[in-house]
Amino acid sequence: MFWLPPGGVDNGVWASAWAELADLDPSDVAPVLRLLADADVGGYVATLGGRASRAGRGVVHRLWVDSLRYHRAEDVLMSYLNRRRG
Repeated sequence: MFWLPPGGVDNGVWASAWAELADLDPSDVAPVLRLLADADVGGYVATLGGRASRAGRGVVHRLWVDSLRYHRAEDVLMSYLNRRRG
C-alpha cells in the first residue's frame, strides 16, 4: 500500500496505486483535480513542508495521480498548463 500524506484533498476518483506527478501553484489545485476527475484519473494534492520549506521554496502543493493512468494525467496537466499560460 502506498502512503499519501494526510490532510490532502482528492478528486473522488479511486486509484489503487499513486505516483507523484508535479508541484502545483495553489490556484491550480482545484482546476487540475477537476480536470483529472473529468478524465477519470484519480488525483490527490497535499500541502507539504519539511525540506522544501526550509530551503526557501515555501509551501509545496504536491500532486499524486493514479499510477496506472499516469500518462493520461500528464496529458491533462500539460493541456491545462498550456491553456493557462497561453
